[in-house]
Amino acid sequence: MEIRERLIAESDQKYREFSSKLTPGCETILGVRMPVLRKISKEIIKGDWRTFLSEPGPYVHEEKILRGLVIAGAKMDMKERLAHLEEFIPLIDNWAVCDSMVIKRDREDMEQLWNFILPYFDRPGEYEKRFAVTTMLRFIDDEHIDRILQELERVEHDGYYLKMGVAWTLSFCFIEFPEKTLSMLRNGRLDDFTYNKTLQKITESLRVDPETKKMIKGLRRG
Repeated sequence: MEIRERLIAESDQKYREFSSKLTPGCETILGVRMPVLRKISKEIIKGDWRTFLSEPGPYVHEEKILRGLVIAGAKMDMKERLAHLEEFIPLIDNWAVCDSMVIKRDREDMEQLWNFILPYFDRPGEYEKRFAVTTMLRFIDDEHIDRILQELERVEHDGYYLKMGVAWTLSFCFIEFPEKTLSMLRNGRLDDFTYNKTLQKITESLRVDPETKKMIKGLRRG
């Protein structure tokens, strides 16, 4: 059975309607749940995944997610992974495709990924930028935190999903590096929406104590 046929067979109309509400503007959703997509991606990875990645588009929503999962999970060196990633990023047209593609930190040659992803902060597209922003979650450590905060602070775009991606990533920066992140928030130039959403994400975290949450709530603008 071809991948498209498999996806259609695994689709659920009610889940399609639910997913469509969460990803407005995406017209190609079939309605396949994420656990099923992960299962299919593992089957692809065990087989001829390079042939799968070489298949031409256009792709439906779930096929894009599958491509991201395979690129992230298949065994290959970072040079090959980045080549596939370069082809994948232009396909990202919503937050779900963007966020399903996660390269784990235990991969070798992560600095290659770091150097590859930084230029995407300067790309014009909302989801190109969001992918760069959310990839920073893999690099929140002593070596990279200052540059991460610098890049997040200078993101300029009106896209809702990009702003939410910045807020989400900053909330994780705060958990690991509260003083540096708080200094950036207080002295930085984030727009009010992104700033307040960052505070909201921090206060929603189970890893932040009640006293700190109270302090963070007091920093809200407007």
